[in-house]
Amino acid sequence: MLGALENLLLPALRKTFGSAQDLQGGPATAPSQGDSRVALHATRLRRPRRTADGEATPTRDPASQGWQGTLTSDAAHPLDFPLPTEAVGELAEVQSPPGRILSAGDAYLLDGRKLRFFRAPPGQVVVRTRGAPSAGYRERSEGHIDLELRVWAKDRDSIDTLLARSLQTVLATFESLNVIDLTGATPGFGLRMTRLRVELTDVTRHFDAAAPTWLLGVAHCRLHGELELALTLGAPEEEGRIADVAIQLHSPSKAD
Repeated sequence: MLGALENLLLPALRKTFGSAQDLQGGPATAPSQGDSRVALHATRLRRPRRTADGEATPTRDPASQGWQGTLTSDAAHPLDFPLPTEAVGELAEVQSPPGRILSAGDAYLLDGRKLRFFRAPPGQVVVRTRGAPSAGYRERSEGHIDLELRVWAKDRDSIDTLLARSLQTVLATFESLNVIDLTGATPGFGLRMTRLRVELTDVTRHFDAAAPTWLLGVAHCRLHGELELALTLGAPEEEGRIADVAIQLHSPSKAD
């Protein structure tokens, strides 16, 4: 799940540095050759724990079935994106590019079973729908993800330059995002983060204890937001319902 965040940021870093730069995702060590390495590692996702006084208690709501997928435009009308038949339920959300939620009325209109954009969307169009009630739950809570940028180089100027360019890229990327899907369209389970806010927490520079010939620069960032965890288990169990209520009134009998 944390790899989904790394995969979202790595293309932006690749664009910044070009194909020649040694760029790694996830846990990384000093390079065995070359003159530098840049690594991006999402180290931890943390949700608040329940407390006795009720602080930071997640909000739990009923679950609903739905669909998530990428739309294809109408060949004859490139600004029209029909919803497929499997996209059951009501339209809940439109993203374009993935990670950016669009506002209905500003970017598009829903015309029956078709999305009509006012201008060409900036990337792939991803849609989520909300359908019938489901067994399970949808839980919302505050949370954060810790990010670590690591740079190995032979001199301090290279460390500072590579770290600065990496930070600029990561911070700028989050300015264009307002949702991160951490699980993809996994059936029955979803985890994502909305209302994103990223901060730089610290920067360090030292020789790498595991590879003393390399200088190591590290920048830690923390991504704050609202975590949405959804567990859907199919149709809910049938419940007994009262069909009707009959009321009969009896008058008390008169004593002789």
